[in-house]
Amino acid sequence: MWILKGTLLGLWLFGFGTMFYLYFAVFRPLTAHSAVAFNLITSQTTQNPLWWVALVVCLVFGYAIAHRWSGPLTLWIALLLTGLVPAGYLALVIMLAARLKHVSQSHL
Repeated sequence: MWILKGTLLGLWLFGFGTMFYLYFAVFRPLTAHSAVAFNLITSQTTQNPLWWVALVVCLVFGYAIAHRWSGPLTLWIALLLTGLVPAGYLALVIMLAARLKHVSQSHL
């Protein structure tokens, strides 16, 4: 059971960490009425080796914490419910990327 809890905690940390990183690195420095290319977001996340290292580190921290401390049930329920926020943003980005790919192929 601690493996499941550790994975949940690690992915929760990683999801919110990625959201905060993208906000401070990409979106906060933007001026008004500007846009962000999808390639910039992917270069900061999936194409960045440090992002993958952060995933492993978050999972290790999650496993270590869950193995040493079981925590109350309400904590794990709260993590599960609040973890839907980064998961929803990830689903939104994947949907937008699929739509952009579809649109770019149909206008060639």
